[in-house]
Amino acid sequence: MSRNRRMFTSEEMAYLGMLPVVRHVTHSRISYTHDFKVDCLRAYLSGESPTAIFRKVGLDPSLVGAKRIERCFARWKQSPDLVEEAQLRISNDTGPTYPGLDESVSPYDISRVTLPNSNGKKVDLRDLIIYQQSLHIHELEQEISRLRSVHESMV
Repeated sequence: MSRNRRMFTSEEMAYLGMLPVVRHVTHSRISYTHDFKVDCLRAYLSGESPTAIFRKVGLDPSLVGAKRIERCFARWKQSPDLVEEAQLRISNDTGPTYPGLDESVSPYDISRVTLPNSNGKKVDLRDLIIYQQSLHIHELEQEISRLRSVHESMV
């Protein structure tokens, strides 16, 4: 494991574990569902950016890391089976399907997802957004602090 790899906190792991596209999460790794991998490639081959695809499902780069997103796509593009299945979905024009998703909404709308361990309760999208934004704010505060110390050392 790289020494620079960002470790997830318990709260971040809980958040990631709630997302329907995440199969498993540890302090250092995220495993995604097969359907998500295929749907990412389908959207990517249709012209969407990897970062935009991940953001749509609640996986902001400030949380998972831009490099991790980049590496996922690099791996998935090297898998002939995933690419073939993505191309098949493009030609059949079938969008993504995720367990627990209400069929009447966009497959990327995580506001109506029933989580396996949620006793049938719906996930409140506002809570997910607040959590994601607090992570982003924390990251920006760290960057400001770093820039201030660089500036002070130059003065």
